[in-house]
Amino acid sequence: MSGGSLSLIRKGYSLLRGMLPLSGKASLTKLVYVFSGKPFVKDDKISIEDKFPNKERGGAIFSADFEMAWAFRFTKEATDPYEFALKKARQERANLPLILKKFEEHGIPVTWATVGHLFLESCQENTHGWMKKMPHFTNRFWQFTAGDWFDHDPYSNFREAPEWYAPDLIKAIRDSRVKHEFATHTFSHIDFSDKNCPVEVADDEIKASLEAINSFGLPGPVSICFPSGSWGNVPVLKKYGITIYRRKLKEVQLAYPYYDDLGLLVTLSSDAFDRSYPSWSSCDYQKRYMKTIDKAIKTNTIAHFVFHPSMDPWMINEVLPKVLGYAAAMRSQGKLWIGTMGEISRHIRSKKSST
Repeated sequence: MSGGSLSLIRKGYSLLRGMLPLSGKASLTKLVYVFSGKPFVKDDKISIEDKFPNKERGGAIFSADFEMAWAFRFTKEATDPYEFALKKARQERANLPLILKKFEEHGIPVTWATVGHLFLESCQENTHGWMKKMPHFTNRFWQFTAGDWFDHDPYSNFREAPEWYAPDLIKAIRDSRVKHEFATHTFSHIDFSDKNCPVEVADDEIKASLEAINSFGLPGPVSICFPSGSWGNVPVLKKYGITIYRRKLKEVQLAYPYYDDLGLLVTLSSDAFDRSYPSWSSCDYQKRYMKTIDKAIKTNTIAHFVFHPSMDPWMINEVLPKVLGYAAAMRSQGKLWIGTMGEISRHIRSKKSST
Protein backbone atom coordinates (compact mmCIF):
# COMPACT_ATOMS: atom_id res chain seq x y z
CA MET A 1 0.00 0.00 0.00
CA SER A 2 1.37 3.43 -0.94
CA GLY A 3 2.15 6.17 1.54
CA GLY A 4 -0.66 8.29 0.06
CA SER A 5 -3.20 5.52 0.58
CA LEU A 6 -2.10 5.02 4.18
CA SER A 7 -2.41 8.74 4.80
CA LEU A 8 -5.97 8.75 3.46
CA ILE A 9 -6.89 5.78 5.64
CA ARG A 10 -5.47 7.48 8.73
CA LYS A 11 -7.34 10.70 7.97
CA GLY A 12 -10.57 8.79 7.44
CA TYR A 13 -10.06 6.88 10.69
CA SER A 14 -9.39 10.09 12.63
CA LEU A 15 -12.49 11.70 11.14
CA LEU A 16 -14.61 8.70 12.09
CA ARG A 17 -13.28 8.64 15.66
CA GLY A 18 -14.01 12.32 16.05
CA MET A 19 -17.68 11.74 15.22
CA LEU A 20 -18.19 8.89 17.70
CA PRO A 21 -19.20 9.04 21.38
CA LEU A 22 -16.82 7.51 23.93
CA SER A 23 -18.57 4.14 23.78
CA GLY A 24 -18.20 4.12 20.01
CA LYS A 25 -14.50 5.00 20.27
CA ALA A 26 -14.06 2.09 22.70
CA SER A 27 -15.66 -0.36 20.27
CA LEU A 28 -13.69 0.99 17.31
CA THR A 29 -10.38 0.71 19.18
CA LYS A 30 -11.16 -2.90 20.07
CA LEU A 31 -11.82 -3.70 16.41
CA VAL A 32 -8.58 -2.02 15.35
CA TYR A 33 -6.54 -4.18 17.73
CA VAL A 34 -8.28 -7.33 16.49
CA PHE A 35 -8.23 -6.76 12.74
CA SER A 36 -5.59 -4.17 11.82
CA GLY A 37 -2.44 -5.86 13.08
CA LYS A 38 -1.87 -3.17 15.68
CA PRO A 39 0.49 -2.66 17.46
CA PHE A 40 2.55 -1.80 14.41
CA VAL A 41 6.28 -2.46 14.27
CA LYS A 42 9.32 -0.44 13.23
CA ASP A 43 11.59 -2.82 11.35
CA ASP A 44 15.32 -3.00 11.96
CA LYS A 45 18.27 -5.07 10.79
CA ILE A 46 19.90 -5.72 14.14
CA SER A 47 20.87 -9.31 14.89
CA ILE A 48 18.64 -10.93 17.51
CA GLU A 49 21.81 -12.25 19.13
CA ASP A 50 22.83 -8.69 20.03
CA LYS A 51 19.52 -7.22 21.14
CA PHE A 52 19.08 -8.44 24.70
CA PRO A 53 21.53 -9.32 27.49
CA ASN A 54 20.57 -13.00 27.73
CA LYS A 55 19.47 -13.63 24.15
CA GLU A 56 15.80 -13.09 24.94
CA ARG A 57 13.44 -12.78 21.97
CA GLY A 58 11.75 -9.52 23.01
CA GLY A 59 11.71 -6.92 25.74
CA ALA A 60 9.48 -4.84 28.01
CA ILE A 61 9.98 -1.49 29.73
CA PHE A 62 7.58 0.05 32.24
CA SER A 63 7.96 3.81 32.73
CA ALA A 64 5.99 6.01 35.12
CA ASP A 65 5.47 9.74 34.77
CA PHE A 66 5.86 10.72 38.44
CA GLU A 67 4.70 14.33 38.59
CA MET A 68 2.17 15.00 41.38
CA ALA A 69 0.42 18.40 41.08
CA TRP A 70 3.02 19.84 38.69
CA ALA A 71 1.46 18.21 35.63
CA PHE A 72 -2.02 19.66 35.98
CA ARG A 73 -1.67 23.34 36.98
CA PHE A 74 -2.56 24.61 33.52
CA THR A 75 -4.64 21.68 32.31
CA LYS A 76 -7.51 22.12 29.89
CA GLU A 77 -9.23 19.08 31.45
CA ALA A 78 -10.79 21.01 34.33
CA THR A 79 -12.54 24.30 34.99
CA ASP A 80 -10.45 24.68 38.14
CA PRO A 81 -6.97 23.41 37.20
CA TYR A 82 -5.44 24.12 40.61
CA GLU A 83 -7.96 22.02 42.54
CA PHE A 84 -7.74 19.33 39.88
CA ALA A 85 -3.96 19.30 40.28
CA LEU A 86 -4.23 18.83 44.05
CA LYS A 87 -6.75 16.01 43.60
CA LYS A 88 -4.51 14.17 41.15
CA ALA A 89 -1.50 14.57 43.45
CA ARG A 90 -3.41 13.13 46.41
CA GLN A 91 -4.49 10.19 44.30
CA GLU A 92 -0.87 9.66 43.29
CA ARG A 93 0.21 9.61 46.93
CA ALA A 94 -2.46 7.06 47.74
CA ASN A 95 -1.61 4.87 44.75
CA LEU A 96 2.17 4.84 44.80
CA PRO A 97 2.77 2.41 47.70
CA LEU A 98 0.34 -0.03 46.13
CA ILE A 99 2.00 0.29 42.72
CA LEU A 100 5.41 -0.35 44.25
CA LYS A 101 4.06 -3.49 45.92
CA LYS A 102 2.66 -4.84 42.64
CA PHE A 103 5.97 -4.43 40.85
CA GLU A 104 7.91 -5.87 43.81
CA GLU A 105 5.72 -8.99 43.79
CA HIS A 106 6.94 -9.77 40.28
CA GLY A 107 10.47 -8.37 40.56
CA ILE A 108 9.90 -5.89 37.76
CA PRO A 109 11.76 -2.54 37.69
CA VAL A 110 10.20 0.76 36.69
CA THR A 111 11.79 3.77 35.03
CA TRP A 112 10.43 6.54 37.26
CA ALA A 113 10.40 9.70 35.13
CA THR A 114 10.35 12.12 38.03
CA VAL A 115 9.68 15.86 38.10
CA GLY A 116 12.83 17.31 39.66
CA HIS A 117 11.00 19.51 42.18
CA LEU A 118 9.67 16.36 43.88
CA PHE A 119 13.17 15.55 45.15
CA LEU A 120 13.12 18.71 47.29
CA GLU A 121 12.12 18.59 50.94
CA SER A 122 11.40 22.32 50.83
CA CYS A 123 12.05 25.48 48.86
CA GLN A 124 11.77 29.24 49.19
CA GLU A 125 10.59 31.95 46.84
CA ASN A 126 14.12 32.66 45.60
CA THR A 127 15.17 29.00 45.28
CA HIS A 128 14.31 28.84 41.57
CA GLY A 129 14.93 32.52 40.84
CA TRP A 130 18.06 31.77 38.82
CA MET A 131 16.08 29.78 36.23
CA LYS A 132 15.11 31.41 32.92
CA LYS A 133 11.42 32.25 32.60
CA MET A 134 9.10 30.02 30.60
CA PRO A 135 7.24 32.17 28.01
CA HIS A 136 3.48 31.97 27.73
CA PHE A 137 2.06 29.33 25.37
CA THR A 138 -0.88 27.07 24.71
CA ASN A 139 -0.71 23.51 23.46
CA ARG A 140 -2.99 20.51 23.15
CA PHE A 141 -3.10 19.94 26.90
CA TRP A 142 -2.26 23.19 28.72
CA GLN A 143 -3.10 26.86 28.64
CA PHE A 144 -0.40 29.05 30.16
CA THR A 145 -1.28 32.60 29.14
CA ALA A 146 -0.75 34.68 32.27
CA GLY A 147 1.52 34.92 35.31
CA ASP A 148 4.73 33.03 35.99
CA TRP A 149 5.35 29.31 35.49
CA PHE A 150 6.16 28.94 39.22
CA ASP A 151 3.14 30.88 40.52
CA HIS A 152 1.63 27.69 41.98
CA ASP A 153 4.79 26.68 43.84
CA PRO A 154 3.84 26.90 47.54
CA TYR A 155 7.44 27.66 48.59
CA SER A 156 6.88 25.39 51.55
CA ASN A 157 7.85 21.81 52.44
CA PHE A 158 6.64 18.28 51.88
CA ARG A 159 4.84 18.07 55.22
CA GLU A 160 2.76 21.18 54.65
CA ALA A 161 2.36 20.88 50.87
CA PRO A 162 2.73 17.17 50.04
CA GLU A 163 1.23 17.67 46.59
CA TRP A 164 4.33 19.56 45.41
CA TYR A 165 7.20 17.71 47.13
CA ALA A 166 7.73 13.97 47.46
CA PRO A 167 11.10 13.06 49.04
CA ASP A 168 9.31 10.47 51.18
CA LEU A 169 7.91 8.70 48.13
CA ILE A 170 11.24 8.89 46.34
CA LYS A 171 12.88 7.23 49.33
CA ALA A 172 10.27 4.46 49.13
CA ILE A 173 11.13 3.91 45.46
CA ARG A 174 14.87 4.03 46.17
CA ASP A 175 14.57 1.55 49.04
CA SER A 176 12.32 -0.90 47.17
CA ARG A 177 13.41 -4.54 46.91
CA VAL A 178 13.49 -3.98 43.15
CA LYS A 179 16.24 -1.81 41.67
CA HIS A 180 14.27 0.94 39.95
CA GLU A 181 15.66 3.79 37.86
CA PHE A 182 15.08 7.52 38.19
CA ALA A 183 14.74 9.33 34.87
CA THR A 184 14.05 13.02 34.53
CA HIS A 185 10.66 14.44 33.63
CA THR A 186 12.13 17.97 33.63
CA PHE A 187 12.28 20.04 36.82
CA SER A 188 8.83 21.61 36.73
CA HIS A 189 6.94 19.63 34.06
CA ILE A 190 7.30 22.07 31.18
CA ASP A 191 6.44 21.79 27.51
CA PHE A 192 9.92 20.80 26.29
CA SER A 193 9.20 21.21 22.58
CA ASP A 194 11.36 23.39 20.35
CA LYS A 195 8.24 25.40 19.50
CA ASN A 196 7.32 26.43 23.04
CA CYS A 197 10.48 26.03 25.12
CA PRO A 198 13.50 28.28 24.49
CA VAL A 199 16.78 26.40 24.67
CA GLU A 200 17.95 28.39 27.72
CA VAL A 201 14.80 27.35 29.62
CA ALA A 202 15.32 23.72 28.65
CA ASP A 203 18.93 23.92 29.77
CA ASP A 204 17.99 25.31 33.19
CA GLU A 205 15.27 22.71 33.65
CA ILE A 206 17.65 19.81 33.08
CA LYS A 207 20.38 21.43 35.17
CA ALA A 208 17.95 21.98 38.06
CA SER A 209 16.73 18.39 37.79
CA LEU A 210 20.26 17.02 37.96
CA GLU A 211 21.09 19.19 40.97
CA ALA A 212 17.94 18.03 42.79
CA ILE A 213 18.65 14.37 42.06
CA ASN A 214 22.32 14.66 43.04
CA SER A 215 21.42 16.38 46.31
CA PHE A 216 19.37 13.29 47.10
CA GLY A 217 22.50 11.15 46.82
CA LEU A 218 21.49 9.66 43.49
CA PRO A 219 23.43 9.68 40.21
CA GLY A 220 22.30 11.97 37.43
CA PRO A 221 19.77 10.39 35.07
CA VAL A 222 20.66 8.96 31.67
CA SER A 223 17.04 8.86 30.51
CA ILE A 224 14.16 11.29 30.05
CA CYS A 225 10.45 11.06 29.37
CA PHE A 226 9.10 14.31 27.96
CA PRO A 227 6.12 15.86 29.79
CA SER A 228 2.97 15.11 27.80
CA GLY A 229 5.11 13.89 24.93
CA SER A 230 6.54 17.37 24.25
CA TRP A 231 9.60 16.14 22.35
CA GLY A 232 12.33 18.67 21.61
CA ASN A 233 15.56 20.43 22.68
CA VAL A 234 17.48 17.20 22.17
CA PRO A 235 20.94 18.88 22.04
CA VAL A 236 20.39 19.99 25.66
CA LEU A 237 19.85 16.37 26.68
CA LYS A 238 23.11 15.31 25.09
CA LYS A 239 24.95 18.14 26.86
CA TYR A 240 23.89 16.78 30.25
CA GLY A 241 24.70 13.13 29.60
CA ILE A 242 21.25 11.81 28.83
CA THR A 243 21.56 8.90 26.41
CA ILE A 244 17.98 7.73 25.79
CA TYR A 245 14.52 9.26 25.62
CA ARG A 246 10.98 8.02 25.23
CA ARG A 247 8.94 9.20 22.29
CA LYS A 248 5.48 8.48 20.92
CA LEU A 249 4.80 8.06 17.20
CA LYS A 250 1.43 7.62 15.53
CA GLU A 251 2.67 5.21 12.89
CA VAL A 252 4.38 2.55 15.04
CA GLN A 253 4.14 1.32 18.62
CA LEU A 254 6.79 -1.37 18.83
CA ALA A 255 10.49 -0.86 18.11
CA TYR A 256 13.92 -1.80 19.27
CA PRO A 257 15.65 1.41 20.49
CA TYR A 258 17.32 3.25 17.62
CA TYR A 259 19.73 6.17 17.32
CA ASP A 260 18.53 9.65 16.39
CA ASP A 261 20.56 12.16 14.36
CA LEU A 262 22.51 13.30 17.46
CA GLY A 263 23.41 9.81 18.61
CA LEU A 264 20.81 9.53 21.39
CA LEU A 265 18.67 6.42 21.62
CA VAL A 266 14.92 6.53 21.12
CA THR A 267 12.52 4.07 22.74
CA LEU A 268 8.95 4.23 21.47
CA SER A 269 6.01 4.17 23.86
CA SER A 270 3.76 1.26 22.94
CA ASP A 271 0.71 1.62 25.16
CA ALA A 272 -0.47 3.20 28.39
CA PHE A 273 -2.09 1.83 31.52
CA ASP A 274 -4.94 4.27 31.23
CA ARG A 275 -8.63 3.56 31.75
CA SER A 276 -9.67 5.52 28.69
CA TYR A 277 -12.66 3.30 27.98
CA PRO A 278 -14.88 2.61 31.03
CA SER A 279 -16.93 0.15 28.98
CA TRP A 280 -13.93 -2.17 28.61
CA SER A 281 -13.64 -5.02 31.08
CA SER A 282 -10.43 -5.88 32.90
CA CYS A 283 -10.11 -8.82 30.52
CA ASP A 284 -10.29 -6.48 27.52
CA TYR A 285 -7.38 -4.44 28.83
CA GLN A 286 -5.38 -7.48 29.88
CA LYS A 287 -5.69 -9.05 26.42
CA ARG A 288 -4.60 -5.81 24.77
CA TYR A 289 -1.45 -5.44 26.84
CA MET A 290 -0.53 -9.13 26.69
CA LYS A 291 -0.96 -9.07 22.91
CA THR A 292 1.58 -6.23 22.82
CA ILE A 293 4.04 -8.32 24.84
CA ASP A 294 3.49 -11.31 22.56
CA LYS A 295 4.12 -9.23 19.46
CA ALA A 296 7.29 -7.74 20.96
CA ILE A 297 8.58 -11.29 21.44
CA LYS A 298 7.51 -12.30 17.94
CA THR A 299 9.16 -9.27 16.31
CA ASN A 300 12.23 -9.01 18.61
CA THR A 301 11.25 -5.49 19.69
CA ILE A 302 10.42 -3.80 23.00
CA ALA A 303 6.96 -3.22 24.42
CA HIS A 304 7.23 0.04 26.35
CA PHE A 305 4.30 0.57 28.71
CA VAL A 306 3.64 4.01 30.19
CA PHE A 307 1.58 4.87 33.24
CA HIS A 308 0.82 7.69 35.64
CA PRO A 309 0.82 6.82 39.35
CA SER A 310 -2.37 8.90 39.61
CA MET A 311 -4.22 6.40 37.40
CA ASP A 312 -7.57 4.86 38.30
CA PRO A 313 -7.06 2.39 41.22
CA TRP A 314 -9.20 -0.09 39.27
CA MET A 315 -6.40 -0.34 36.73
CA ILE A 316 -3.87 -1.02 39.50
CA ASN A 317 -5.95 -3.74 41.13
CA GLU A 318 -7.76 -5.37 38.22
CA VAL A 319 -5.42 -5.09 35.23
CA LEU A 320 -1.82 -4.42 36.26
CA PRO A 321 -1.23 -7.63 38.32
CA LYS A 322 -2.31 -9.91 35.46
CA VAL A 323 -0.10 -8.12 32.94
CA LEU A 324 2.91 -8.05 35.26
CA GLY A 325 2.41 -11.72 36.03
CA TYR A 326 2.32 -12.53 32.33
CA ALA A 327 5.46 -10.51 31.65
CA ALA A 328 7.26 -12.24 34.54
CA ALA A 329 6.20 -15.64 33.20
CA MET A 330 7.59 -14.82 29.75
CA ARG A 331 10.81 -13.69 31.42
CA SER A 332 11.12 -16.93 33.38
CA GLN A 333 10.80 -18.84 30.11
CA GLY A 334 13.73 -16.89 28.69
CA LYS A 335 11.57 -15.17 26.08
CA LEU A 336 11.30 -11.66 27.51
CA TRP A 337 13.89 -9.22 28.81
CA ILE A 338 12.45 -6.72 31.33
CA GLY A 339 14.46 -3.69 32.36
CA THR A 340 14.78 0.09 32.46
CA MET A 341 15.53 2.68 29.84
CA GLY A 342 19.03 3.19 31.20
CA GLU A 343 19.76 -0.54 31.22
CA ILE A 344 18.87 -1.04 27.57
CA SER A 345 20.85 2.10 26.65
CA ARG A 346 23.95 0.76 28.39
CA HIS A 347 23.53 -2.64 26.73
CA ILE A 348 23.17 -1.18 23.23
CA ARG A 349 26.10 1.16 23.68
CA SER A 350 28.30 -1.62 25.03
CA LYS A 351 27.57 -3.65 21.91
CA LYS A 352 28.39 -0.67 19.70
CA SER A 353 31.68 0.01 21.46
CA SER A 354 32.76 -3.61 21.19
CA THR A 355 32.35 -3.74 17.41
